[in-house]
Amino acid sequence: MAAQPDASLEALLEASLTSPVYEVLLSRVEPSEALDLALRCVRSLDSRERYHHEAAEALARLAVRHLSVDRDAALAWLDVLSSVHGATAEWVAARVRSAVGDHCPALAAWDGVIEHAVGPRPARYLARGRARLDAGDPSGASADLREALRDPCNHDDMERGHKLWKRLQRHPLPSLRKARIALLGSFTTRLIKPLLELAAFRDGVAAEVYEAEYGMVHQEVLDPTSGLRRFRPDIVILATSWRDANLPPLSPDPDAAVEAAVAPLLGLWRVIRDEMRAHAVQHNFDVPLVDSYGHLGASLPGGRGRVLRRANHALLDAAGTGVSILDFDGVAAEFGKAAWSDEGLWYRAKQHPAPAAIPLLVDHYMMHVRAVLGLTRKVLVLDLDNTLWGGIVGEDGVEGLKLGVTDAEGEAHTDLQRYARELRDRGIVLAVCSKNNEADAKEPFERSAEMVLKLDDIAVFRANWQDKATNIRDIAAALELGTDSFVFLDDNPTERAWVRSQLPEVMVPEIGSDAARYLTVLHRHHAFDALALSEEDRLRAADYAANARRSELMKSAGDLEEFIANLQMSATVAPIDELNLPRAAQLVNKSNQFNLTTRRYTEEQLRAESERPDTVVRTFRLRDRFADNGLIGVMIGRALPEQSTLEIDTWLMSCRVLGRRVEEFMVGVMMQAALDRGLTRVVGRYLPTAKNGLVRELYPRLGFSPIEGSGAPGETAWEYRLDLLPVLANRFIRVE
Repeated sequence: MAAQPDASLEALLEASLTSPVYEVLLSRVEPSEALDLALRCVRSLDSRERYHHEAAEALARLAVRHLSVDRDAALAWLDVLSSVHGATAEWVAARVRSAVGDHCPALAAWDGVIEHAVGPRPARYLARGRARLDAGDPSGASADLREALRDPCNHDDMERGHKLWKRLQRHPLPSLRKARIALLGSFTTRLIKPLLELAAFRDGVAAEVYEAEYGMVHQEVLDPTSGLRRFRPDIVILATSWRDANLPPLSPDPDAAVEAAVAPLLGLWRVIRDEMRAHAVQHNFDVPLVDSYGHLGASLPGGRGRVLRRANHALLDAAGTGVSILDFDGVAAEFGKAAWSDEGLWYRAKQHPAPAAIPLLVDHYMMHVRAVLGLTRKVLVLDLDNTLWGGIVGEDGVEGLKLGVTDAEGEAHTDLQRYARELRDRGIVLAVCSKNNEADAKEPFERSAEMVLKLDDIAVFRANWQDKATNIRDIAAALELGTDSFVFLDDNPTERAWVRSQLPEVMVPEIGSDAARYLTVLHRHHAFDALALSEEDRLRAADYAANARRSELMKSAGDLEEFIANLQMSATVAPIDELNLPRAAQLVNKSNQFNLTTRRYTEEQLRAESERPDTVVRTFRLRDRFADNGLIGVMIGRALPEQSTLEIDTWLMSCRVLGRRVEEFMVGVMMQAALDRGLTRVVGRYLPTAKNGLVRELYPRLGFSPIEGSGAPGETAWEYRLDLLPVLANRFIRVE
């Protein structure tokens, strides 16, 4: 190659900006010319304000390759590069500074990259996360990794994210929950496991993932000595596909074919649920795109496509408590059936689906995991101007807002409202958080015929000029819910960034500014997906409105006892059964504030506890003059006859019924259960967490005495002597 790169090479580079050829061409440059060519290419791109991330990365790698071993040369080259102003120069400089270990300037450079939104969002946060970890800031690196994963990522980004996640494992970091997840596949799952670990981290779950050998689904479940049994999972993912149904193109007996496809899976569920006390997440059958019978495969009674769809319905019908069906065929349709399978990878490595589809599949896995662990979001907080409607009500007036089917943008906003209303109808709480005059903000709800949402649909309405993070905290206080159960929707990127910075636990989808995309982006997060829908779930949103009426009653009451008496409360106490088990498990896994020990149980584990002869499990429902509050509490006690003791293992209550002395009623029920077993002592423990300070003094307030010298640091133990003291009661609650 000539001493100076010729014009033809630079012309080729210019023509290959978005192609892998760009880096191939750069690799042909002589070492003595590489850094000079990199500078000229950066200057050329930035002089025309052209940023191509693939080109910027290729130039950065070229510079790092020649500078990473010589810090002084790197700093000198960076000094020259600093005369170039633009996005490409900014990205390349940050990459080089990181490579040579220039930590503080590297972090400052990455801060600039993020501030100026240079490069794809996941790439810039992953890069700063690596730089933060290199600089000794694992907490900051963890925050950047979660930020990189906040919105859907491609397979390459997630692989890079997993590398950073593995480095972070050397540093203990807080997470919401721990879970043991088993991944059993009839196809290769090697590419799925790391992405599942990473997605769990993103969602605040410290997941330990067990991966079975390829094709060992039945053996792992049925063999009592298998690695799966030793692992003791909380959740078992049964990753099967259409090939497992082993169907011919045309089945002569469609009913028998459906039975043959489904029956083996039902046997696995029974073992997982009843013997392993775990939750099973079962793939349904993805319907293959290629079928020798063509459309007849879907229309003929015995056609493979039609039988697979019938089998999918049979799986849904058969799945009861402890089993949830992952819509594998629906994930394939969402991704695109044409790209879902890579037949070359199937034949060579038994890889299914194609690697590019795995991030989407893992997102659906995590929807099930979050639901099992009780981490489903409960509240949707909505901005108003240019979010719930088009336009600014304070400037455009109600008549000038874009809403309804006569306007394309207005129709998009109307569909978002309709979706929010449907969420409300299934129990998701809606709130408004808007920078507006309150009277202006409420006017469209009161006057516009195009509004789908009405004021009665909104549990808490905050329209003022405070910052939105403060308002969201106020909404959480009014609802008596943690902000980690919130989703915030706002068209303004500045408001989204502010809320993320102040309340990182709030989910803030990056919805952009195109109203036509809001609904799709919100739905893609699956924040509100649940595995079951109870009557209590449906009533939840209405119950928060009833809470507002109770607050008015409290203001008018002369004192607390008068208020409680006027509520006219009645309670139902029952053991665990198949009807209340899903709601009880949901409450056990979601309650954080009024929760003495914060022990978590899946449905299967809770059923097992209820069947133990030495255990007392009670559920509590509460009704008052305003509403049926549904199932509001669970208590689990263990009988220790040798100590004449009933020890309270779990005591939790919905914060919706705080301030009514329901806790006195609940513990009184357990005291009576102790006496019925001939026990004279009730023992309770308080295990402190970041969220349950509310109940720190509960036991002494109820008359329990401390037990000295027991438990871990911070843990306290208390006893109540039934041979010396009366059973507690609440005279304001009538037992039904």
